[in-house]
Amino acid sequence: MSRLGLSGMHALPLNHSWVEIHRRPMPLKNLDPALAGMKIVQISDLHYSPVVWQRYLIQYLRWVNELKPHLVVVTGDLITGGYRFADRVATLLSHLRATHGVVCTFGNHDYSIYGKRVNGEGQRRGDYLEACLKKRGLIVLRNQTLRLKPGGAKTPLVIVGLDDEWSGNMDPRAAFAGVDPAAPIICLNHNPANLPALMDFPWQWMLSGHTHGRQVATGRIGLALYPKRFRHYTHGYYSVNGRHLYVNRGLSYGQRTHDWCRPEITVFKVERAREPKAP
Repeated sequence: MSRLGLSGMHALPLNHSWVEIHRRPMPLKNLDPALAGMKIVQISDLHYSPVVWQRYLIQYLRWVNELKPHLVVVTGDLITGGYRFADRVATLLSHLRATHGVVCTFGNHDYSIYGKRVNGEGQRRGDYLEACLKKRGLIVLRNQTLRLKPGGAKTPLVIVGLDDEWSGNMDPRAAFAGVDPAAPIICLNHNPANLPALMDFPWQWMLSGHTHGRQVATGRIGLALYPKRFRHYTHGYYSVNGRHLYVNRGLSYGQRTHDWCRPEITVFKVERAREPKAP
């Protein structure tokens, strides 16, 4: 295994024993039987940039294709860099092969460092990234809904993609407008810290990223500067009041020296949720 993980600079290949390909069932209520068995692959936090290189990311995308997914979802932070990386990451992702396409949502780094600044530069960067992705045939959801209804299915699987909150662009009311609350709904939301505020909306599963599997500022200085930034959801699966949250650790960038921070590709197998037996 070759890696440089202290600063996020992953210049060399990683082997399969270090990257975790995590497989998990995804039970959904009211799922059309024709959709059972669908394979959804989640990747997140590519952070394509001057310190996360093309050679490093290409190997992951090849492994995703080897999984033969029906749908790929990319849950934000595609880039950490200038405009040129928007075009480059779109080219990389266009090589993914999935029966029903590749869905991308945005995270805070996709708007660069500008966030809510009034000069509008963050918005321009997000819009440019969206244009690059769509130009290469990728699906972008920014507070929008995708309904998957392949041949044989009478009712769709609903994918709701939220935009980034840090940039001020997340609008769940717009995203969920017109969505049948009884439908099987998967919500794509970059930062899992938003979960409590989103419990009023009718999703069954939420797929997130952002954390890289870590708490924030756990050292002495960090705790002094950020005493209230504890993360309740850092990595893996959580059951929250009967809902399902999964936090993907991301593909790259950040400290990867611990097992629980290993880069991750998540494979979900969609299935019908078991109905509770009558007493």
